[in-house]
Amino acid sequence: MASNTVYDRIAVVGSRGYGCHFLRALVGSKHFETVRVVTRSTAGNKKEDKEKRLQCQKLKDIGVQIVEYVDTTVKTFEETFKDIDIVVSAVGVAGVMDQIPMIDGAVLAGVKWFIPSEYGVADYQSVWLPFASPLAAKSLVRDHLAAVAKSSGLAHTIIYTGLAIDYLDPTAIGLQLAEHKATLVGRGGTPATFTSIHDVVRLVVEIVKRPQEMQNRTIRYAGSTAKMRDLIKVVTGCSF
Repeated sequence: MASNTVYDRIAVVGSRGYGCHFLRALVGSKHFETVRVVTRSTAGNKKEDKEKRLQCQKLKDIGVQIVEYVDTTVKTFEETFKDIDIVVSAVGVAGVMDQIPMIDGAVLAGVKWFIPSEYGVADYQSVWLPFASPLAAKSLVRDHLAAVAKSSGLAHTIIYTGLAIDYLDPTAIGLQLAEHKATLVGRGGTPATFTSIHDVVRLVVEIVKRPQEMQNRTIRYAGSTAKMRDLIKVVTGCSF
């Protein structure tokens, strides 16, 4: 059951990609007393560390608390989430499984609400696929989150926003824009959803401001919807 408590302390895990955009928007909303970024240390990699320092300084300048971590143990995340009500994960594909100790650490730290890093398409299984979906790890995280939520009362929200149009490589969906060519797999009649970073960020900020309405739900949002054959028509000028 959603709590009536006001949550005004929020942490975002990940300072790049969606994470950076979330942090700036959360500060700009003026809704939260504390906005913290929990980011992996890059010490030891001079080039990456320099870039990270510059980025973190810019976030610090607008009021974001900076907390770095080295390892991904439950104890580490328990310490980084102290005095935090909401954790929004914005880790990339490489960090998906790190969310399991992240969830456990959040519970020990007293976090009230956890939002895992989804913001894309849902994992799916099909008899037509002879292999596991690349998104299968996210299913393991969701199963763990559901089990922990049941035993601890940790609130959670799953957010699907379809394909990230700002990050999408057109060739990944068969579009060769420069050559005005495309490869169509199947009949292309199944609708696909696309959402811009701006809309994903706006959606997440509005969700975390409304715990009573948004906790313990799966939210599906589409900035736009199109069939692949319609996209191909735009690119190639050919109808299918």
